[in-house]
Order: sequence, then C-alpha cells, then structure tokens
Amino acid sequence: MSENINVAEADLQTKSIDAMVNRLQAIHWGKKAGQKNLEAEEKVIEFMNDLNVNSYEIKWLSKEEVPETISRLTFEGSEMWESLNEIPEELSRKIKEAGHEKYLLDLGDRVPERIFHGAYSHLFQQFEEKKTVEYLVGLAMYVSVMSCTAELAEGKNIFISIVDLIEAGHLPIGSEGNTFYLI
Repeated sequence: MSENINVAEADLQTKSIDAMVNRLQAIHWGKKAGQKNLEAEEKVIEFMNDLNVNSYEIKWLSKEEVPETISRLTFEGSEMWESLNEIPEELSRKIKEAGHEKYLLDLGDRVPERIFHGAYSHLFQQFEEKKTVEYLVGLAMYVSVMSCTAELAEGKNIFISIVDLIEAGHLPIGSEGNTFYLI
C-alpha cells in the first residue's frame, strides 16, 4: 500500500506526485461534514477563480440533506462544469507534450487503489446510505486522480484548493446550475 507511483525518473515531479498521494491517503474524508466554515468557503472561491468562474453561489448542506441533493445534481447550466470539463483534455495535452503519457496509466491504476479504502471507511462512518457513500467515494476518486494528474502535467495544480478543503474535513458535493454545494 505504501508503494510509490512508478514514475521512473526520481525527479521533483515524481516527488510532488508521491507527496500528493501521501497527502490524500492521510485525509479523514468528511470528518467535519455539515459544519460551516469560512476558510472552506474561501477554498471554493479560490477554486472558482482558478476555473475563471464568476457566477456561482455557495450553499452549505447538512449531512441529512446530502442524499436528496446528490439525487438531483446535474451538469446542465453549470458554468463550473463547463470550465472543469475542459481540464482533463488540457492536462492530457500537457502530459503528452512532456512525454509522460506512460505515467498517466500508472496514476490511473495506483491512485484509486491507494485512496479508495480510507475514503470509503471514513465516508461510510459519516453517511451510511449506500448511494451517498458511493457518490462521495466516486468524488474522492475523481479529486484524487485529477489532483495527481495535474501534478504530472506540471504547472499550477488547480485542484490544490479542493484538496485543502477536503483535508480540512469538508466535502464539495457538486453543482446544480451555478449553486455549489458544500458539507
């Protein structure tokens, strides 16, 4: 489980990817779910600024509101999703330009393997409802893979603010239109 991501040349980039994976593994996913926090909102604002999204509202949810909210989330009409949707292709292009394509597959295999069990365990303790846990674990996998992929692509990692948010015990739930839900 403590095996490093296999980016053959031990360079600064490799170290930053391994540091990100170790950071993600140490997270107690959702430990402050349902507790409002101004610093968490600031991380969302930072993320939205990085995505160049200007029109949005942050809405806090209680733990009890999460199942019903995730059942109605949609990407339609979401300026955040429109911006976020372009990120994987942009990261892929940068990775190809740097000649690191072969390492992307390794990340795709190893990162979820190293994050899944801890995220599942913590999230199941917070939310026992199956569909909610599945959704939140999927979100954990997405954020983990994307943050590590951004490290591989080099440059600014726009997912850092979301990792900070999650590390502080809060969870981004997603968006409905331009309303960004947070617990």
